Amino acid sequence: MMVVDRKKWILLVSCLTILTKNVESHSNMLLPLSWLEVKQFIRDVNGTWIFDYFGAKSYYQCAAGGAIPHDLICDKQHDCEGFQGHPGSSCFWYKNNTFVEKPTLFDPELRTYAHAPNQDLVLRHPWRAPGSAPIDSPCGVAGGNINGCEGGKCAFHKGGFGYGRRLEEIELPYEYHVTDWKRGSIVEVVWGITANHGGGYSYRLCKVPEGGYSKLTEECFQQISLEFVGDKQWVQYGEDKSRRVEIQATRTTKGTYPLGSQWTKNPIPACIGGLGGFYYPTNECPSGTQFKPPRPNLYGFGVNRAHTFPPFSFSIVDKVRVPADLPAGDYVLSFRWDCEQTPQVWNTCASVKLW
Repeated sequence: MMVVDRKKWILLVSCLTILTKNVESHSNMLLPLSWLEVKQFIRDVNGTWIFDYFGAKSYYQCAAGGAIPHDLICDKQHDCEGFQGHPGSSCFWYKNNTFVEKPTLFDPELRTYAHAPNQDLVLRHPWRAPGSAPIDSPCGVAGGNINGCEGGKCAFHKGGFGYGRRLEEIELPYEYHVTDWKRGSIVEVVWGITANHGGGYSYRLCKVPEGGYSKLTEECFQQISLEFVGDKQWVQYGEDKSRRVEIQATRTTKGTYPLGSQWTKNPIPACIGGLGGFYYPTNECPSGTQFKPPRPNLYGFGVNRAHTFPPFSFSIVDKVRVPADLPAGDYVLSFRWDCEQTPQVWNTCASVKLW
């Protein structure tokens, strides 16, 4: 772990966060607090400066990681080719241009972009065979294109940038937050959406390898896919649990990889059309929605190209069961979101201690 002046680091992080809060992004896990989270000065819903983590605060879905030193993420030769802004945003850790060999998900209740104009385009996107699309890191690659992009034009390859590093291989200049979980207990996990690519998601555990985080593999996480609890989930506005809205969850273990692993459908429908509402001037869906919204006003794409409306102010809460038969010790939780609109998989990681 790098040694830095803590006061200077907090000041730097807080200043850079102000500049990077509105970066156009996609989304990722919010709770447990990921490796990208560090306490800093931020504004709460009332505009008051507080010293805290971002967590599930409204409109901060992509703010974590915004102040990670540039040279930790981008190699000197390519310098995060094709990116404008700061490359550490929590919503830019993913795998770009990844496809499944053949679709295994056909249930119309699980589809999230069934009304895209050309179904051949989404047939081999990750959500059509949950968990089987290959990725370069279980914790995410900065920019999504570890080997760059054709012609160096990553901005034209579903966004992102080229030659970013794997999150598990980066020594960040602060200690990661560790969340304590009791074995056999039921715990809450939270993620948020900024750009709605549909699809669905899973949470997985891996015991920290003897060689440390850099030795983490996707195969390790595939061994411990967590089971979701119940057929309900919640939309929560900010961190106030009293503002939760219960909705029906749609989960599946059919056609998933590893065999029998449980995945949950993204419950928020985008707008009808291949772009999901990205070019609409508001977050309304004049063309209709890809599927029936779970509640009134819970639909849309999130951000739009002109930035004329903010991303969603809510997060999505699920409950998962911590396996009772796991050895106590240090683990890593990986969030994996397989998209249907785009050939992309989002990942991030958090530290948990099982007792």
